Order: sequence, then C-alpha cells, then structure tokens
Amino acid sequence: MPLSAVLLAAGYGTRLYPLTQDCPKALLPLGDTVLLDPVMDNLLAVPGITKRVLVTNHRFAEQFRQWAAGRRQDLEILDNGTATPETRLGAVQDLLLALEHVPPDQDVVVLGTDNLFTWPLADFVSFARAKRPAAAIAVRQAPSVEEARRCGVVELAGDGRVIRCVEKPTAPPSLTVVLCVYYFPAPLRARIQQFIQEGGNGDAPGFLIEWLVSREPVHGFMTAGEWFDIGTQDTYQLAVQRWSHPLSPGP
Repeated sequence: MPLSAVLLAAGYGTRLYPLTQDCPKALLPLGDTVLLDPVMDNLLAVPGITKRVLVTNHRFAEQFRQWAAGRRQDLEILDNGTATPETRLGAVQDLLLALEHVPPDQDVVVLGTDNLFTWPLADFVSFARAKRPAAAIAVRQAPSVEEARRCGVVELAGDGRVIRCVEKPTAPPSLTVVLCVYYFPAPLRARIQQFIQEGGNGDAPGFLIEWLVSREPVHGFMTAGEWFDIGTQDTYQLAVQRWSHPLSPGP
C-alpha cells in the first residue's frame, strides 16, 4: 500500500539556545552524525513509502537542503515561510501545509524530527495499517508522573483503543504518553483541517489527538526500547552520550 511520510522540523528549539540559534534542532551533532540521521534511517526501512516531505521554516530551510543533498535522499524540503519563533505556524498547521504536497489518496505517517527511538518504525506502520481506517499513534510508559506531565497522556482500553487523551495534564490519568509518531489514513485528512477550522490549538499535535479521540477510533501502539525527546540541553546531552555507544532497533 503506497504511503507518504511527513517529518516535522519547523520549530526553533528556543529551549536549547544558544545551540539552536544558528542550527535547527534536528541537525545538531550526534556523534559522527546529526539527530535527523537515525530518524531518517528508521523511516527508510519502512516499505511502501513513495513520498517524503520535511517541513521546516525559512530560517533553516537551506541547511536542511544541504543535509538532504549530502545524503542523496529523495526528500522534499518544504519552507513554511516563517523566520522567527513568534511567527511559527505550529505543528498541526505545518502538517496541513505538508499534506498539500503529498498524494491525496495516500495514508501518511508523521514523525517529529527531535524524537529519537530504538524500535523499528516499520513495526508501527504495520500495526497502523491493520487498524485502518482508524488513526494510530505510538505510545510508551513514562517512568514517572513528572515526565508524564510534560507529554500528551492517554488511557487505553484492553484492545489498545485510546479512550482518553490529555495534553500535558497536571494530574496525569495514566503514565502512558504519546510520542510524536502518528499514522493518519487518507480519509482522516479532512478531520485535521476541521480541527483547525473549529479553532483547535495548532501548536502541539497532542491537542489534535485529544480532539480526534472524541470523534474517531484511535489506536495506541505500545513501544519498547529507548526514547529521547530532545527538548532541553539535558536531554540532548543524554542522547549524545547514549549514541556514543552502538544502538540498534529494539523489540
């Protein structure tokens, strides 16, 4: 089944300043490579992807073009036209922009480019395809309530269906958190547009998932292995230290 992929890389990484003042977060060094390289390697192992689009901002678009040229990958770099953190579109608006550049009849897998994980993305896509026409999201168990508070949190039914989603709750209803890895079947694209038209918060995808769960079936894929959400200098340094040792996809 043909599939398109969208990589979200239009943020400005202000919490990592000064590291990201002149370099996008996804292109920060990671040993002999950059953060985006293992993300892309995992994506390239997924069968059936015919179109790959990375959406970024105007400030960093040329750096991403140079990176893509160096890897000789079939990847379209899409400039969203913004140049400052204050004018950013938000992740959901960036996703809608990217969807204009992929075939309308194809499902889409969406990845955040600042999330590093060791499980095979192909396993998630296989799971998601089996759940069509419902959407699917990748989830994991957070080690603490404190970490869960920084994420979208879901409650799952016994069959893995998401029955509740709350973005960054003060009192998390569970420790099951949402990763920035989503699968949207083609018919659900209209729902994403509807979310924005109804005034939904387009900054974080978690708000979209929260809204979608109340209207459509959404299934959670429980992941194993390591995961790094590169949001602060501390988590970035942890990832750099971990990537200094060989990593391989987990079960």
